[in-house]
Amino acid sequence: MPSTPCMQGSHHTAACPVCRGPLRDAVTPSCGHACCRLCLPPSAQMGAQPSKFLLCPLCQEEEEEEQTDPRQAPVPLGPLGETYCEEHGEKIYFFCENDAELLCVFCREGASHQAHTVGFLDEAIQPYRDRLRSRLESLIMERDKIEDIKCQENQKIQVLLTQMESKKQQVEAAFERLQQDLENQRHFLLVRLRELEQEIWKERNDYIAKVSEEVDRLGAQVEELEEKCRQPASELLQDVRVNQSRCEMKTFVSPDAISSDLIKKIRDIHRITLTLPEMMRTFSETLVHHLETDSGIITLDPETASPSLVLSEDRKSVRYTRQRRKLPDSALRFDGLPAVLGRPGFTSGRHRWQVEVQLGEGGGCTVGVAAEEARRKGEMELSADQGIWAVVISHHQCWASTSPGTDLTLSSIPGRVDVTLDYEEGLVSLLDADTQAPLFTFTASFCTTVFPFFAVWKKGSRLTLKG
Repeated sequence: MPSTPCMQGSHHTAACPVCRGPLRDAVTPSCGHACCRLCLPPSAQMGAQPSKFLLCPLCQEEEEEEQTDPRQAPVPLGPLGETYCEEHGEKIYFFCENDAELLCVFCREGASHQAHTVGFLDEAIQPYRDRLRSRLESLIMERDKIEDIKCQENQKIQVLLTQMESKKQQVEAAFERLQQDLENQRHFLLVRLRELEQEIWKERNDYIAKVSEEVDRLGAQVEELEEKCRQPASELLQDVRVNQSRCEMKTFVSPDAISSDLIKKIRDIHRITLTLPEMMRTFSETLVHHLETDSGIITLDPETASPSLVLSEDRKSVRYTRQRRKLPDSALRFDGLPAVLGRPGFTSGRHRWQVEVQLGEGGGCTVGVAAEEARRKGEMELSADQGIWAVVISHHQCWASTSPGTDLTLSSIPGRVDVTLDYEEGLVSLLDADTQAPLFTFTASFCTTVFPFFAVWKKGSRLTLKG
């Protein structure tokens, strides 16, 4: 491997980084270090590979350590490259940390840098490379983190889009059913009106037939009597008794043109058609109220859950457990009653959510709303006076948390309960979602945040938020 001619005469005062002695027959491998030819690996001395691909033994050792270090991130950085001193035309080997200048051998020996901290170029660049690599790794981690967040948020958006598509289908199906119901009612009313119309025509024809028959009978008698009146007196008197009986008037009882039964039917259909505008107005108001009622996603708040309750991973279901869990104490947590709040809380508007009820043997549940300031520690009373408006459901007794409580007579335990909150009107309404039978309606005056409220007890009992 030939040495660089200009370096042979200029390295007389420089030290070899390998043997630490004066440079002898200096060569410059690809790493940029100047070292003795004899300090190169034997294969390099024999010309086994070009010098531009060589590293000095010192750099080879460092490179092997870096490659075997599992903590080192495989971030490739560019080579040092070859740079020449503008003043002396010599290759740059050194770096002055004081002046932040690149130095050749002559610059290094100059008086201006004798007292400075000067190192080999590759050694000086290493801290900068390390800082660059560290910053690069941080940026990569930050980029990957943002990519993960973007992916998660995109998944949430996709879920929302799927829910919106499902809601669109539900709306289409609901209005199709509504349209079909209205069409069925319209058809029923029109058919009934046509039937009544036919009955009216039938009774009209019967009435006209009976009256016409009587008119014809009386007409015949009129003609007969007129003929008798034109007879001579002698003939008229011969059959005076017969003529007298024919002259006697028979009372004709006129039949009803419309029967009382048909009149009743007409009045019934008339009452139905009269209420149609009012029915449509009520229906429209109910529909608007329904559409303006928020059916947003309600979840259970684990920070408020009693240690006796276990929440599902999606926070949509809660069940009772006999073994109280070890949970961090919090002012928000219920510890006397096996209860949990839903979220978000509400300070305005109309809101609706549905709860599926599953009761274990001897178990029960409570569904309703609770004020933010409702008591959560120790023994607590389920009462509207204490900021809890709810219905208690069990196999033994069902009651509303008025003050005092109101017993409820239910034909069966509801499988699903609809809860509707109208904050401005101060109404909390609960009904059986399957039969639409009302359970109870509370009237209140809300002035703070209210939350969905749930309680469940006894093994096997569970509440699940639907929708």
